[in-house]
Amino acid sequence: MQYFENNYLKEPRIINDEYRARLQSFQVPAIKKYFGTLEGKCFADIGCGDIPLGYCQDEIGRPDKYYATDLNKDALASGLNSLTNSGVDVSNIELIPGPYFDFDLIPDASIDAAFSNSLFSHLSLNTILICLKRLRPKMANHAKYLSSMIILPPGIDCIEYKWEVKHGATSHSAKDPFHYQFLEFKEIVDSCTDFSCRTLYEYGHPFQVLVEFLPKV
Repeated sequence: MQYFENNYLKEPRIINDEYRARLQSFQVPAIKKYFGTLEGKCFADIGCGDIPLGYCQDEIGRPDKYYATDLNKDALASGLNSLTNSGVDVSNIELIPGPYFDFDLIPDASIDAAFSNSLFSHLSLNTILICLKRLRPKMANHAKYLSSMIILPPGIDCIEYKWEVKHGATSHSAKDPFHYQFLEFKEIVDSCTDFSCRTLYEYGHPFQVLVEFLPKV
C-alpha cells in the first residue's frame, strides 16, 4: 500500500479474514454511496494490497475491467489466488505491480472510477503528485478518483510535525503516516496536476476522510 516511502522495505502486512472484513466494512459503503455501481465500468483499485474489494463485486457492481495495483506483487498474487480459491470469477481482474505508479498497461482515457484506501496517508506530497500525474491520462473525462487521507482539523498548522489523531494513532507532516491541511493540499493539487481536488466525504475509517479528485477537461 505504500510507494517510495520508508515502509517500502518493510515486511508486508499480513491480511487475515478479520482485517479484510474491517476494510470492506467501510470501503464497500463508500463505493456504493459515491460511485453508485461499478457494473460494466473500468475500475482502478490503487494501492489495494490483497484486493479486499474483489470479494465484494456482487455488492459494488462487477466492473468489466478491474485493475488492481500495488507495489507488493506478492500481496496482489496472494489476493488473486485467494479470490480464485473462494470461487470469485477473476477474469476481469488485471494485476499491475510496481512502486512507481506505472500505469502503462492501462489504456488512455479508459478508467471510469478509481479508489484508494489509506494510500495517501502513507505518501509524501511529491509522491502523491506523481501518482496523480501518471493517473490522469488513464482517466476518462467523466471519471473521478476517491482516496482516503488524514486531514487536519481547521486551525491546525499543516507544518505541525506531529498530531495525535485518534485511537492512539499519530500522524506527521514529514514522515509516514502523513497528514495534510485540506485547503493548502487542494491549492497545490489544483495548480500542479490535471485534477481538481474539491470535496471531503465522510468515511467509515476511524480517522481518515475521502478526498475527491476530478479530471480537468
